[in-house]
Amino acid sequence: MYSFELSEERKQYQELAKRFAENEVRPLNGKFDDDWETHRYMSEVLKKAAALGFMGLPVDPKYGGSGADGMTIMAVLEELAAVNGGVACVIGDTWFAQTPIVIAANDEQRERFLRPLSSRETPNLGCICMTEPASGADIEDPRMKLKTVKTIVREDGDEYVINGVKIWPSNAGIASHYVVVATTNREKEEEGSCILVVEAGTPGLSFGKIERKMGMPEDQNREIIFDEVRVPKTNLLGKIGDGHRILQTTVTYNRLGAGMISVGIARGAFEYALEYCKSRVVGGKPLVAHSLISAMFADMAMEIDAARLMVYRASWALKKRHPRRAVYSDMAKVYGTNAAMRVTTDCVQVMGSYGYSREYPVEKYMRDAKIVQIYLGPNEMVRQVIGENL
Repeated sequence: MYSFELSEERKQYQELAKRFAENEVRPLNGKFDDDWETHRYMSEVLKKAAALGFMGLPVDPKYGGSGADGMTIMAVLEELAAVNGGVACVIGDTWFAQTPIVIAANDEQRERFLRPLSSRETPNLGCICMTEPASGADIEDPRMKLKTVKTIVREDGDEYVINGVKIWPSNAGIASHYVVVATTNREKEEEGSCILVVEAGTPGLSFGKIERKMGMPEDQNREIIFDEVRVPKTNLLGKIGDGHRILQTTVTYNRLGAGMISVGIARGAFEYALEYCKSRVVGGKPLVAHSLISAMFADMAMEIDAARLMVYRASWALKKRHPRRAVYSDMAKVYGTNAAMRVTTDCVQVMGSYGYSREYPVEKYMRDAKIVQIYLGPNEMVRQVIGENL
């Protein structure tokens, strides 16, 4: 029988993440918005995160990681996001980039790529390069079979040469490893698909301007340009034709992470707004004592718990290789991200003008929540996929 109780080991990781977020991240929350271009503060945060072993949390210990399972990863993500969704996204997207390597790499590749990504001395970030200017979310849509990908790979002796442009990847320009979704021939669709790893500093790899966004300033997004980028053939994960399969498995393993980041964002806003409404007196009694406000908080609490349970179910299904694991992951992503948007919006509402003020944190939770409805496949597309799978 499945238990919803976290094991003692998971609780230890959860508590470690909570202490890190409270002590190292929360004091800087008021500074990240103005630091969107230089990321000075994030550099310090990531050094401390690496020292605690967070970068290599999902990686097998024989490659320098902690070997944490999916439920542990979800517990850590929630605690990080409850304090700062952008920080959770930066660390979570490093795990996202590690996933194709874990899935498809051979032992030599795992040693070469995962060990530096698990370093406790240097915060080496991962960046998975999927979205392209012309096709947007098509690359994340399993029905498209990568037919719209324009990042082209050709063979040249013992090397592959990459040409193309990617947009909106997390950790762009500051990552140590770039996991690139590409094709040898668009007309071959999935048969030409491939995934290669490009290391920072490779000639021909360059970046566009840093994007200034509505929320999550902690996460750096930039255009990535591959201009005759050469990598050894040993940087190919799996073989040519495996790219689509590897990517879809990767997305399945990471969509529920977006759901849990959203749970954390919603919970952080909820907890702050609830405490505020306990002390804010309107009409002679605390706001939370008014039946309408109390009912709003009840609805928020139920949405947060329901979203968390959907993520846990998806994590369990992945571990058990349940036949509906991809659908459960998609559902957790859509429900969790929509719940976060509703909850954070209501938190701003119940706090009134104070909720809209940057002097209080709930407006940032609301801004951060929005992007998670969009990345890893916009919810409209993912809902179509869920519907077709019914």
